[in-house]
Amino acid sequence: MMKTNVWIATISVVWTLFSCTSEKQVTLLTEGDCMVIPFESGVENVKSVKLSDIAEKVAFVPLETTDTSLVARQMLSQIRLANGCIYVPCSEGLLTFDEKTGKFLRRISRKGQGPGEYTSIRGIEILEGSEYVYLFSGEKVLTFQSDGKFLTQYSKPGGWATSVIQDSLCLSFIINHTGQQEYRLLITDERADTLQRFPQYDRFEVPGGFNWLYHHTLERYLYTHKDEHVFRDYYCDTLFTVKPDKLVPRLRLDMGKYGLPKDLRLEPVMMSVERNNALAKARNYYRPSVFEGGRFVLMPYTTWDISQPQNISFQYLLFDKRTGECLKIENDAIVNDMVGNLPFRPVARVADNVLMAWLEVPYLQEQMEKGIQLPDELTRMKDDDNAVLMLVYLKNE
Repeated sequence: MMKTNVWIATISVVWTLFSCTSEKQVTLLTEGDCMVIPFESGVENVKSVKLSDIAEKVAFVPLETTDTSLVARQMLSQIRLANGCIYVPCSEGLLTFDEKTGKFLRRISRKGQGPGEYTSIRGIEILEGSEYVYLFSGEKVLTFQSDGKFLTQYSKPGGWATSVIQDSLCLSFIINHTGQQEYRLLITDERADTLQRFPQYDRFEVPGGFNWLYHHTLERYLYTHKDEHVFRDYYCDTLFTVKPDKLVPRLRLDMGKYGLPKDLRLEPVMMSVERNNALAKARNYYRPSVFEGGRFVLMPYTTWDISQPQNISFQYLLFDKRTGECLKIENDAIVNDMVGNLPFRPVARVADNVLMAWLEVPYLQEQMEKGIQLPDELTRMKDDDNAVLMLVYLKNE
């Protein structure tokens, strides 16, 4: 509880500006020591990248398939790796598997209205070095021990994304569906009383006053890195470290000509008679996600054209914090020169320095027919088996 009191006490105190990195590690430091990622020039710098260039270890983990561990409609961006366990939120609940073997361990919580039960899973959190698992459902936070034992629950605002700061303090992202939202982040206590508000400065008109913003499966607006909480707003190219009383710029993506103009934003476009023409123009602008590691930042990106959301494909940029180099990964996949030769296309950052690819069995069978080499245990899987996780443990220095 002492750490919580530190945050509460510091809400009204001005903190010293946080520095993203040291000058010895990177050559591109501007704007108050916020690291600038040259996205525009990186798109033109196409290079082949091998896993051995960026990774210390690669592991293929088949998730055990039992009657009680079937995974369906998984939330890729919310999968977590912590304390030797893989946490997979899906339509069947929060399922946990062993990190090394993929053995099914337990199901945490169940759907319902009672204590410790969820109505729907909006996200999960496991803080660095913590034995607690937090499950976000509607306007409540459910707290469990890592063995699945229910401990307590408390209230939070109904934000789009949530992160637990310390103990019973929550950080909630309030998405700007109306274009006129007053605040974008709230820090609240266990009674959902607001301790701090962070203003929303991005205002725009939305025909009809409200529209749902479009999200793809890779996007995350709040994540933790070491013991820091990081926030990125919708339409914003800057990521911020959240301090008790301020948002400190951490990373800025210099999008250049690939940044989406304000008049092509999705809210007015989707209600416009010029919808198709506007979406065609949006194909020229890129929408990146950010997977931050200690040394490398991987950015899957697609265009802002959402006319066929089921056919979205991703390209990848890689930024090296140490050298300042930013490049586009050739052939939209990292060459696997470590375990077999299945190309690596990450879909989530599951821990500080761990990226994940989600591999369904039919996809693996298709790759084998093309001559791709897989570890032996993956060649004997059945069509209805759970997916395989390809975990890539990044170099940190």
